[in-house]
Amino acid sequence: MTHLHPPRSPRQRGLALIQVAIVLAIAGVVIGGVVVLYLSTSNQRKITDTSQLIVSAVQKISDLFQGKNMKELTGQVAVDFGALPKTYADGNARYDLPIAPAKMTFGATDFSPGRNLGVISVGPLASDQCIALGKLDLGDVVKYVTVSTQAVFTEKSEADLAARSVKNAQGDVPIAALGKACTEDSYVSYYLQN
Repeated sequence: MTHLHPPRSPRQRGLALIQVAIVLAIAGVVIGGVVVLYLSTSNQRKITDTSQLIVSAVQKISDLFQGKNMKELTGQVAVDFGALPKTYADGNARYDLPIAPAKMTFGATDFSPGRNLGVISVGPLASDQCIALGKLDLGDVVKYVTVSTQAVFTEKSEADLAARSVKNAQGDVPIAALGKACTEDSYVSYYLQN
């Protein structure tokens, strides 16, 4: 009987196993890199989509309450008015956001005395999402930006609110301030003036 290939020696079989292991390791690294890139791109897209929804909600609420007391702003008013497309409404007078499990909720301050500000709160957020959404430039419509561990609608004093705000007197939100304030499961709240 004639062999087409001479039998392999144990050393040749060992080399073949090592070569297969190297190929599998390289394939694993490539696949891992592709997955990391996909997840990073997907997360960035969700942050961008959420940012656009926040800008839209701020604009619509500002238009709705232009020249009026914002004390009447509630989640139900925002949903009924269509602050965001109905597809995001969760049925509980708030909105689901692309960066799940984050929700957008609405309310107002209860300053006494003083004018009331509308509040749009977004959370819970991962720290990188908190920083990205906290630094949004929403113009003069948003007077204060705060970061906390829950959605807060119970501010009693504008002075206390100003002291907690990461938005400074020049209207900027410094990254350093956000970096210190943003933790896992943070909420970013935007305080709108009419």
